[in-house]
Amino acid sequence: MSSYHLVNVWTEAEAGPGGFTPMTDSMLWLPDNHVVGHPMPAFVYLHGWGGYPYDATPVALGPTLADAGFGFLSLCLRRRGMEGQLTSMPADDLRDIKLAVDYLHVNGFRKIYLLGEQMGGVSGLHYLAKHRDARVKGLAWAEPMDSPASWLQNKIGSDAYQKNISHAGTAARQGAGMDVRVDLFPQDAPAITQNAMQFLSWWGPQADTRLDRALEDCLAPLLLLSKEQTSLPDILTADPIAGCRRDHASATGVGCAAELVQWATELGAHQLQVPPVEMLHAESGGCKLFALHWKPADGQPVKTITLLLHGLTSSPLSPLFKIMAPVLAQTGTAVVAIETRRSGWAGHESSLLSNDVEDIDVWIERLVEMGYEKIVLAGASIGSISVGRYQSVRQHPNVVAIAHLMPTAECPDWFRKSAGDGPYQAAVEQAKAAIAAGQGASELIDVDIRQPLPSRFGSRFRWTQRADSWLSWWGPEADSRNSVHIANARVPLLLLSGTDDSYNDLARFAELKAAAVNAPSVAEIWYPDIDHGLAGVETQVAEDLLAWMQQIGVVEK
Repeated sequence: MSSYHLVNVWTEAEAGPGGFTPMTDSMLWLPDNHVVGHPMPAFVYLHGWGGYPYDATPVALGPTLADAGFGFLSLCLRRRGMEGQLTSMPADDLRDIKLAVDYLHVNGFRKIYLLGEQMGGVSGLHYLAKHRDARVKGLAWAEPMDSPASWLQNKIGSDAYQKNISHAGTAARQGAGMDVRVDLFPQDAPAITQNAMQFLSWWGPQADTRLDRALEDCLAPLLLLSKEQTSLPDILTADPIAGCRRDHASATGVGCAAELVQWATELGAHQLQVPPVEMLHAESGGCKLFALHWKPADGQPVKTITLLLHGLTSSPLSPLFKIMAPVLAQTGTAVVAIETRRSGWAGHESSLLSNDVEDIDVWIERLVEMGYEKIVLAGASIGSISVGRYQSVRQHPNVVAIAHLMPTAECPDWFRKSAGDGPYQAAVEQAKAAIAAGQGASELIDVDIRQPLPSRFGSRFRWTQRADSWLSWWGPEADSRNSVHIANARVPLLLLSGTDDSYNDLARFAELKAAAVNAPSVAEIWYPDIDHGLAGVETQVAEDLLAWMQQIGVVEK
């Protein structure tokens, strides 16, 4: 059985005319025994013109899809009902959709599908065309309509359409766009009651709700739900644009549930069991550390564990790892996300490069004591340097593979390019002088930097770190060059990144692969249009990481 909830995805409820507080509640159905934060797929229902989140279709579909393992959010759009459409603009729909996707994403839903009915599909299409939101995997469009201007002209006739457009346009030009109202009652369709400005923005011939450009710009898969293929608007049956998959299902309303499940499943949606998670504790260098340990959800004993090490200032609570770990820990491998003395901002600012090796050592010995025999190291961002350097220095016999997730550049070289030769050399001299004076752990190195290529934008930020820590990571003699340690790897390697990453491009991966002269194999995975952090593809990263571990034989298929 599913559970039912009222949720408000709006960041703030804006009072309407006369201080009237609008309806804000969306309706959410969840699968039985759902755990907040656990990765799972979800649909967002976008109602038609004049509709509400509690219309008959979403109320019937919600529990049905929840029983099939999907979250289902029937979204309260600002244009709901007659009172909402009066002052609502098309951009409000896009903002509401983003708030819904943000809400679901924060609460663990990682593969999200839009389900729009009539005008809701228009808004869903424009959202995907404008935002290219990697979290949204496709749009199902029930009872698709033509561009609103063409649709309305067809419904009320060309003369009536032109008359109302002219009337609304004159009102807008004379500054009365929010005072003059347009009231239309199309046959077999909801009423249109709007201020002139809003009417033009939705239904005008040049309105941003036209479909032609949106269909060109939308690369997400589309599922068209209509009783007859021939009933689809011509613009939707034309040859699909390259990269945009279009499917058709002869079902609408409640009867489309099976088609929605099948379509979403084909696009990668699947339900995951919830793996048990516990906290582990260890001590390294006099500091107490913790880790999060996920056992396989299928309950089968395993001898393999994947150790996740976070980036520069993150922790075991890394948003990336929080999503990846439950996906990995389904079967075949346990997962552990470890804390080091470098964790968090304070840790980054003060921890030495050598501390990471010592801390990983402590955790690996702990895992071996727990009975794990095969350990896969997976380091994200600067954690990539730490895991690569660890195995380069230790050559631990239980480490059977290393995954470099968004590997960073060679640290000393990157910082010199970022700061410039002069500021970099000044920082080196300041750090060395502070250490010589016994102030290495207290004096702060404070440098303005600008990210070098392959960063597309040369982002600027201020770098602060204690002198001894900074010199150990970024100084000219620092042992923090990934290519050096990859050359010492004698286990299979994985290089994984997004194509928009600030630290990686094809040339960088080619350099790292060329350096891996002792690794038995080096695999490479790229995610188009994804930036550093892998936001939006976290579950796919986990699935690909598991597939790679199966391919190299450290996890059984």
